[in-house]
Formats: sequence, C-alpha cells, structure tokens
Amino acid sequence: MLDNKKIEILKTIRECKSISMASKKLFTAQPNLSRSLKNIENEIGFIIFDRSKSPLILTKEGKLLFDYIDKFETLEKEMYKKINESKSSNNSYIRIGSLAFMSQYIIPNIVPKLIELYPNLELSLTKYDSSSFEEALLNDEIDLFITNRNINNKNLHSVYALNDNIYFMVPKSIYKSGKNSLFDYSKETFFLLNTEKNLRKSVDDIFKSYDFYPSKIKITSSIMNSVSLVRANKGVTFIYESALKMINSTSYCDFVKIEGDFSAITIVYKNPEMEEFAHKLSTIIKDYVSKKVIV
Repeated sequence: MLDNKKIEILKTIRECKSISMASKKLFTAQPNLSRSLKNIENEIGFIIFDRSKSPLILTKEGKLLFDYIDKFETLEKEMYKKINESKSSNNSYIRIGSLAFMSQYIIPNIVPKLIELYPNLELSLTKYDSSSFEEALLNDEIDLFITNRNINNKNLHSVYALNDNIYFMVPKSIYKSGKNSLFDYSKETFFLLNTEKNLRKSVDDIFKSYDFYPSKIKITSSIMNSVSLVRANKGVTFIYESALKMINSTSYCDFVKIEGDFSAITIVYKNPEMEEFAHKLSTIIKDYVSKKVIV
C-alpha cells in the first residue's frame, strides 16, 4: 500500500527525473533512495521508472500509477474541502497552518489563549513548508497560515504581527568577548538550512546586507539539528528570537542579535471574513513572542 511517504518519494523522483537529484531534495543518501524505490516497486509488482533512460522516464505502468495518484489526490482535496465547508458553516471551526518550527515552539503556547477567547472554537493545526502554504490557502485546505516572511500574492491577505529578530548563535568555547561581528567568526563552520527554508532566506539576506559570505557552510535538515551541532562546539548558526526560549542552550552558547528587519511573523489568509480573527491571532502571538527574552 502506498502511504504518503512513499508517494512523496515517487513524486520527487518524477519531478527531479534523477535519483541522485531527488536524494538531495529529500535529504537522504542516493543508495537509500534507490533501495526505497526498489522496495516500493517490489511491493506493487511493477517497475515505475525506466532506469535505462537519462533523465529517468516513467514506464507505461508508472504513467498509469501516477494517473491514479493524481486522481486520488484530487478526490481527497475535494472531500476535505466539502467536509471543512460543512464544519466551518457554524463559524466554530478554523484550520490554521504554520511552519514546522512554529508548530513546535509557538502554536502550543498560544492555543490556550485562543480557547480562552473562543470557548467553542474547534481548531485544526497543520504543518506546511514555506513553498506549499500559499497553494494550501488558495485551495481552501486551511483558513490561515502563520509564517515569518512577507508574501507577495495578490490573491491573499496578510496581517503583520511583529518582527522576529534573528540571533547569531555561538558556542561559549568559540565566542570571543566583545567580538560581535560575523567577520570575527568567518573561519568557523556555519550550519545553515536548505535554501528553500525561510530562515535560510533571511540568513542569505543578512549575508547580502552585511556583504559577508562564510567560506565553510554545512546544510542541516532542521533548526534543532543546527542547534545540536553548535552546542557540540562544531560551529555557529542562526536562530529566531521566537525559538530562543525553547532550545535551552543559553548556558552553552552566546547569542548576538543581528541588527535589521530580516524576519516578520505574519498571518496570511484568503477569505476576507478571516480578517478579524487574523488580527486577534496576531495580537496573541505578539504578546507571547515579545515576552521571550534571553536569560
């Protein structure tokens, strides 16, 4: 049976037309991805991709498989849309999406306040990445999305909550007293996210603004992976102010605030009827994040 993980593997290979390129996008080793594909093909009983071709192409059976995958996904979206329209008819059901790190560090702390303001409110919380949430909003899969980058989509509305300052995170064993410039740490290894991630986009904006480009960069799959490597004295990284209180690293690391507006927490929505709720949600987030300080 093809679950979501297996379908994501197949779709990524189809998109990249190369197992090596797909492995990079999925943050896995090429041999592991090849084995996963072979296991999937063994499970369903036929070859999906013609590996004798470069770039990879779908076999006849592979094309039929994706025809039905696409049909099932369309039907699933229609089903959830109708279900959510039914639930939303009494204005007591709201679907909120957010970035993965926000769903871990911010959302759990603001839900109690939302329930306090709206005792009968039923919430649905879903994680999306920065490249897919706009489509989710436009397809009515969610009502609002909490992000930390400005959007530029004429079909969507947004409410600004507050700037989410970015801090440069340095192990105490590496930190140089009084040395708070990126240039002071140019020889260190910088642990950064993939270029598709919002934090990496903001960090690239910082590098451009400061005319600074580190010579040693290693890519990690998550903010917490970067934090763990920095705590192990392997190098340096960047982190949002909104996540500082949750990482429990202040006794191991020093934090240097990056001057400038490089990240803003924003509530994005499609339906104008969500405007009032979006403003209240932004106020709750602002009150919570603004109280987070380094201790």
